[in-house]
Amino acid sequence: MKIFSKSLSGAKDACRGAALLMAFLVLIVIIAIVYQINTVTLTDERITYNELTRAQMDLAIESVLLQSYEDLAEDARAAQASEGDDPGAAAGAGDPGAASEPGEPPRNPDTVDSRMDRWYTPQSTSFGDIQLRIFIRDEDSKYNVLNMLQPDEWLADLALQRVSRILDNARGGTSEDISTGDAQELAYSMKSYMAERLGFDNPQPLLLTTDLENEEQSVPFTFSEFRILPGFEDAMFEDYFGEDDERIHAITSFLTVYTSPVVGAEDEASGLPVGNGGWGVNVNTAPFAVLSGLLDSREVPLSMWEGIRDYRNEAEDPLEDEESEEGVEDVEPEPMLDEFGEEIFPKQIFDSLDELEEIYDFGALNETEKSTVSESLEVTSNVFEIVIAARISTASDVSQRLEFESRREQEEYFRSGEHLVRVVRSVVWRRAMDDDVVIVPLVRWEVLDNAPLQVLDFPDEK
Repeated sequence: MKIFSKSLSGAKDACRGAALLMAFLVLIVIIAIVYQINTVTLTDERITYNELTRAQMDLAIESVLLQSYEDLAEDARAAQASEGDDPGAAAGAGDPGAASEPGEPPRNPDTVDSRMDRWYTPQSTSFGDIQLRIFIRDEDSKYNVLNMLQPDEWLADLALQRVSRILDNARGGTSEDISTGDAQELAYSMKSYMAERLGFDNPQPLLLTTDLENEEQSVPFTFSEFRILPGFEDAMFEDYFGEDDERIHAITSFLTVYTSPVVGAEDEASGLPVGNGGWGVNVNTAPFAVLSGLLDSREVPLSMWEGIRDYRNEAEDPLEDEESEEGVEDVEPEPMLDEFGEEIFPKQIFDSLDELEEIYDFGALNETEKSTVSESLEVTSNVFEIVIAARISTASDVSQRLEFESRREQEEYFRSGEHLVRVVRSVVWRRAMDDDVVIVPLVRWEVLDNAPLQVLDFPDEK
């Protein structure tokens, strides 16, 4: 009996050790489960917070986008009202005492689009912690590559040469300069892509723009479709700062596919945009690389385009003060400010193409050459690109936000990866109808990798 009792006592001691080990393992499992639940919960919280933040940014962008639509429409409505008030007065606005020639539109600064318009100046605003920068540029300041699809072979070849020259000029003088030979190959590659699409591997859906009698011809949705072509690099579609702080622009700053969605016969009854096919560019807003690429330097001297660039950067002569009515106090118009709060001083604009006569080298051309130049230019814009950059600072100290001393500092801030950023682009057609203006989105919402840089006539701000 005693021996049996001792044996049971040893068994109980062994069981106590196993139970302790089992309890420890169960505790570890419980801790792992709790840790996993905590990790999943925190991850879900972060995901929810990020989705909420992005939704807030998208709502802020949408709000600013709708306001930009309305601003562009109001700009056109003001032009319509100015045209309808007093054509005779409008005719003499650019030249006191001068009247328009029969059949010519009245000369009126309010009816043209230029760098002096409020929509052209980038603006900054904020919604709570969300900082936004609004940048608008007219697509009519760029040359339309769809002109290479002109039915007339001579016109199509002329458009090909123009695209080639503009590509050659786009990054001229920078470390990323596109050589003349490469520019010609890129232009020809774009033309082949649009005119001989059956020779490319990418599938093509049947579109409204598809010509069933010429299935090889097709219109690209966006300029980015050209990325897949030989010779094109991703860097060609990006804006960035190169060596010695040089501004290097994407080729999309100079070329477009949006200013004439219609190819072939233009039918006003179709409700589609009807214009000059993107053949002409706005002389008030077109970059110098575009202007100087419109015609060969053997036809028109480069100095003429330089004269146009210099003219639109000269300070506008103030008008002589008119006698005010007795007892009526003169009220100075509110000055226009840039995004840094600095006053924008008025500069010369081309109220009509007749003002090209003020350019010395243009006046030296013969009538045929003058006509060729005038056919390549216009003073109004109908299609606009709106780029909105939304940003939320993730730094601990956000007191410096929206306080910049230079354009470069501002642009770098909205392009750096140190904060949460979202860049959205919208392309719209501003269509004048009867007594109103309608904004027709061509690209409603497109997310970009980074914000584009504004093309400056004289990049050296100092």
